[in-house]
Amino acid sequence: MTRVAALLFGLLLALAVPASAAAQGLQGEPPPESLERFADVPDFSFEDSQGRPVTRADLLGAPWIAVPFFVRCMGPCPSVSRDIAERLIPALEGTPVRVVSFSLDPEVDTAAALQEYADLFEADPARWLFVRSESEEAMHRFMNEGLLVPVVRDEAEAAPGLAITHGTRMPVIDGDGKVAGWYELRDPAQGENGEELVEAERILASRYGLIVARARAIAGLDYQWPLPGRSVLPLVNASLNGVAFTLLLAGLVAILSGRKKLHEALMKSAFVVSAAFLSCYLYYHFAVLPISGGPTKFNGEGAVKVAYLLMLLTHVVLAVVNLPMVLRVFWLAHKQDWDRHRRLARWTLPIWMYVSLTGVLVYLVLYPFNPPPA
Repeated sequence: MTRVAALLFGLLLALAVPASAAAQGLQGEPPPESLERFADVPDFSFEDSQGRPVTRADLLGAPWIAVPFFVRCMGPCPSVSRDIAERLIPALEGTPVRVVSFSLDPEVDTAAALQEYADLFEADPARWLFVRSESEEAMHRFMNEGLLVPVVRDEAEAAPGLAITHGTRMPVIDGDGKVAGWYELRDPAQGENGEELVEAERILASRYGLIVARARAIAGLDYQWPLPGRSVLPLVNASLNGVAFTLLLAGLVAILSGRKKLHEALMKSAFVVSAAFLSCYLYYHFAVLPISGGPTKFNGEGAVKVAYLLMLLTHVVLAVVNLPMVLRVFWLAHKQDWDRHRRLARWTLPIWMYVSLTGVLVYLVLYPFNPPPA
């Protein structure tokens, strides 16, 4: 019976993408600015977690995103709901776009159960609805035939949380009640080792970014795709590098003019700013980057790309080399070993200034002046 259910699920998945999408190579995932529309969402009359009726007409006038789920789900539903709360809802802040989660197990997921589930994610009912039907048959028919998201119940499966298998893509519906695309969330190639999980997370963040961009576009709002603005930390890091370079240059001028106290204050300030940069850099690369679409790639070719890679390589290598040199120079100054301090500082300061300046240049090349992809 399990194999039969799997075959049925695969068949439904194959049939769920309309021929118009396949014929145009869109695979049901048009880009944000596309005018492509697919099937009309059929009329329905369900109820939300507060027992209020929810119909197709109630959702007209603004885009909404449909989510298949059920409370007892032991598959992707919990992680998808968490991602909606942490990624999707915040990204849609200030827009009329709503998220509607449809229970695939409505005979168990009562209105009270849905409300309890919604409370787990602190869902605002004005922006994120949880709805159910009177019967499982009605909801499954709506998902399979109306939203074209495949759903199958395996009667032989003993575990309630595994008995319902469903697609993991989100239909985006426009304000006229027409499906504007189906956006798959799960990456079938994701593995279990660290690099594969990071790549899977990068892909997932990218998929949510596409959903947000599509919803904003059909709502008539501005959008950016890809979404380079997911984090301001690259700009913060570049700014800190720029401030550090300015302080270092001022410190060099101060010592050359014999103003030792000013030199000391400027160099200490540069050290504090560089330490702040290092903290932000590490946080961005290890905490933010894996969940925000991965590193930004330089799109230039030929000699321009060679020059960029050479600058990036020297920046990274000299940054690693320079750190112990900076710490040593400060230690010698603390011990008032001025002879060795001066000898080492003659090498340390130019390298430090180069690293700080190229940190700014790398940001400018990757963001404001990065050519569009070919």
